[in-house]
Formats: sequence, C-alpha cells, structure tokens
Amino acid sequence: MTAPSESALVLVGWDFRHTPLDLRERLAFSPDRTREALARLTAEGVLTEGVIVSTCNRSELYGFSPRPEEAPAALTRFVAEFQNVSGAAIEAAGYRSSGAMAVEHLFRVASGLESLALGEDQILAQVRDAFRVASGAGATRAVLHRLFQKAFEAGKRVRTETSLGGRPTSIPGVALELAGRLYEDLEKRAYLLLGAGETAAIFYDLLVARGATAIEVANRTFERAETLCRRGGAARRWEERDARLAEADIVVTATSSPEPVVTASAVRSALAARRGRPMFFLDLSVPRNVEAEVARLDNAFVYGVDDLTPIAERNRRERESEVPRAEEILREEVSDFLAWYGSLAVVPTLTALRQRFETLREREFDTALERIPGLAPADRETVRRLAASLVKTLLRRPTAALKDEEDPARRIERAESIRHVFGLDEEP
Repeated sequence: MTAPSESALVLVGWDFRHTPLDLRERLAFSPDRTREALARLTAEGVLTEGVIVSTCNRSELYGFSPRPEEAPAALTRFVAEFQNVSGAAIEAAGYRSSGAMAVEHLFRVASGLESLALGEDQILAQVRDAFRVASGAGATRAVLHRLFQKAFEAGKRVRTETSLGGRPTSIPGVALELAGRLYEDLEKRAYLLLGAGETAAIFYDLLVARGATAIEVANRTFERAETLCRRGGAARRWEERDARLAEADIVVTATSSPEPVVTASAVRSALAARRGRPMFFLDLSVPRNVEAEVARLDNAFVYGVDDLTPIAERNRRERESEVPRAEEILREEVSDFLAWYGSLAVVPTLTALRQRFETLREREFDTALERIPGLAPADRETVRRLAASLVKTLLRRPTAALKDEEDPARRIERAESIRHVFGLDEEP
C-alpha cells in the first residue's frame, strides 16, 4: 500500500493465536474504555483517526498515523499503560502490521478467516459495532470510514458467495444445531447452563444471537454467573441446579468438574415434574458432567463431546474447502480499496481534476464556436485563451487547498471531497 502522503494505516493486535486467554481478558476494551482510549490517542497525536476491535478472542487497534514508523511501538506502549499490563508481555504476545497488509488483515477478520471458529458469523457484527463506537466518538474520518465500509462489503460477499459461514464448526455451535433438530423454536425454549467459563460463554452468545431469553446460568462462583448474564437471563446459585432442572428444556454442562454434576436421580425427578416433556442434555465437558445413566432414561436425550466432535470436524473440512474462493473475493476487495486510497494522493487528484476541467473546456469551447459562425481565427484564439485562463483560475484554489495543507489526514479528506464533488472517479 503506497500512502498518498507520509501517513499510513497501522495495526497492532493481540488474538487467540498469539496471546494467552488471561492476557487477552486484561487487554479487552469496553465501549466506554474504547471511547476514552481513542480520545487520548487522537489528542496526543499518535493517531489522526482510529478504531478498536475488541472481542473475547482479539483486541486490535487500527489507525491512520502521520508517523507510521513510530506508531506501532507508540500504540503498544499506550495499551500497556492504559490497561495496566506489562509492556514486555504484550510486546511479545502481539503482532503489528501496516499498509496493504493491515488492510488485508482487517478484511480477513471481518470475513471470519481469522476467527477461532473458521467463518464464524458473529465477528462481522462485532466489527460493525466497533466502527460504530469509534465513529460515534468522532474518531473516524475519510480513510477509516471507507476502509471499514469496504471490510463490511467484503465480509458480506464472503458470506453470500461462499459456504464459509455455513454449518457450525465449534462444539457449542454444533450442540445448538443438534438441539434445533429436536426443537424448531429454539428461541422459545428454556435453557439451564451449568458453568460460566469460555465454552459456556460461547453457547450463551449463540443463544442471545438466536433471540433466546429464558436462560438460567448456575456456577460455583455466583458472581461469574451474574457476569455471564449481562445481556439477559438469570444467575442461579450452584446449589439450586437440581431444583431448576424441571424448568429447562435444554441443559448445557460446561464445567471443569472431575465428577458428574447432573445425576440420574435428579433428572428422574425433573422428568416426572415435566409430565412427559422431553429434556435435551448437551454435555460439553471433559470428563463428562452428566451421569451415563441419564441417557437411558425415557425422554432424556444426551449428547457429549465425543458425539459432537466428528460433526464439528466434518463441518470444518467443508468450510476449509471454501477458503480459496473467500480469499479470491478478498483480493478483489483489497485491490479496490487500495486503488481508491492511491487515488487520494495530491498529484493524481490534481491531475484528474485538471483533465476533467480541460475536457469540459474543450467541449464547451467547441459548442460555443458552433453558435458563432464566421468568427475570425484571431478571435477564435482569443476565446480559446480566455477559456484556458478561466480554467487555470478555477484550479488555483483547490490546488492550494491540497498542496498547502500540512495535516496528512485532512489533506486526504480534501482530496476525497474534491474527487466526490467533481466526479473524478466517474466517467466524464
């Protein structure tokens, strides 16, 4: 990516491939913290515009910097101080990129190619939310606005033109798909989640995305259950889990317990209270959390990790076969963005503007002469010179506005405005 000026797009990030979970949790940005961080970064001149994408699997800062050689190190130092973590730790656990490589990375993220679950469909919405927060905070301008809009388009194309986001590849996703074979109206069913760790959190997010509201979460640490239910549902004490079984159509276990946490006796009581209504158990724990005898009870359906893994693997292979086509789409979209970005340089913009004005001058000059038959050659030359002088005069102000602007980001904004107002990217 050749920048239109000395400015350039830069990226620093930490994700599941490079960064351990405990460090990722400390690097996560809430919307309020995102707004605060972006305000400081732009006020301190580290970035002229920026967006922070923060999910459970990644925290990434994208920005347009007037000092691209210094920006990655400055951003890393800023994050270390802002999140109160060791600079050495995040330096070793992160990654950096700039220019075209940063553009490509964002497009891959938005398309699900960089997700823990290949092709996941939640990441595009998360990237949209991140951009919305940054835009609402006034931290985005011409370049990042266009960049993220193109990333959204790329992600949408990958989802509509390939099967990359088709069948689920994560164990929680496969589990929910199986539950859908028993219940068509998953969003109306009652759920009991036993555990509040990473796996339970993924399943909870899937339920919320499906529109489910009758969700209860029981965990040995009650506060973690409360945290998980931040977007809906009710936290329950661990000791209440047997009593809550009868209310649940679908029970999900995801704990680190070495012993079963759902017993056959408790399920028998729950089934009796349900008067023949079936129960679906998704045991996402290793070792199993549901007693083996439960699977032999009438109206109790139990699926464990051993049942779900082969399905997830098959789905993963199907998705991987779509990666080449997805990457082809991304190459097209990245190339399109880079072509636009390159056009914002001062010289190409002024050249295009001058050519547009000259084209209009020649056309209008010829039209005018047709209306004045018999004009002497000397007079024709006088009119031609007048038209040329007028074009030069009209070009003087936009030329100065671009060449004299010292702020690189503002210069790009002006170039984009000029191209838009005069339709320089359209056929004349």
